[in-house]
Amino acid sequence: MAPSRTAATHGLTVVVVAAFVGVLGWHLGRAGYSSMRLVLFTALGASAIAGASGVVSGRPFVAAGGACVLLLLGFWQAVLWPYVFAVAGFLVVAAAVLAAERGVDAPVAG
Repeated sequence: MAPSRTAATHGLTVVVVAAFVGVLGWHLGRAGYSSMRLVLFTALGASAIAGASGVVSGRPFVAAGGACVLLLLGFWQAVLWPYVFAVAGFLVVAAAVLAAERGVDAPVAG
């Protein structure tokens, strides 16, 4: 059985989000640590994980919602923009792949 695009998307999403959470952990311990940074980084990680869970569970709207929240929250940390934009963009692409796969496999009504 050949792996499908959906299976590859699931695997890549897990790797990308795990790497992003690692980057958040690395930046959290840098100079200037505060409880507000901890709260923001926790929210960033939670939104990325929520988007990844939407990809893995096959819900493209949850994945796109996680990407939108990630972009909104990540706007306040300019140091993390390359990572936030990359992960959010990947979640949007993964949601599009899921939506396309679902549209192909969905029965036509009527």
